[in-house]
Amino acid sequence: MPSIASPARTIRSVWLGPLVSAFVLAFLFVVATLFRRSAWADEARPFMVGLSSAAAAIITLQGARTAAARRGWSGVIAGALMILMGIYTLVHVLR
Repeated sequence: MPSIASPARTIRSVWLGPLVSAFVLAFLFVVATLFRRSAWADEARPFMVGLSSAAAAIITLQGARTAAARRGWSGVIAGALMILMGIYTLVHVLR
C-alpha cells in the first residue's frame, strides 16, 4: 500500500528578504525622485515620506524577525542587513 506523504515544505532562501527590501527601497527612491522633480512636488512629499517610513519600519521589523529565527549565522546577517537598511531609510527620510 503506497504511503501518502505530506507535501514537502519549501524553505525560502534567507537572502530573499534583504534582496526584496533593497528592490523596494530602490523603487521608492526612484518614485520619490520623479515626484520631487514634477509639478506635484509639494503635494507628493507627505505621501512619499509616509510611504517610505512605513516601508522602512516594516523592513526593520521583518529584519528583526529574520535575525531571531533559528536559521544560523546567515539568518542573523541577513536580518542585521535588513535592520540597517530600515533604520538608515527612516533616518534619511525623517531628517
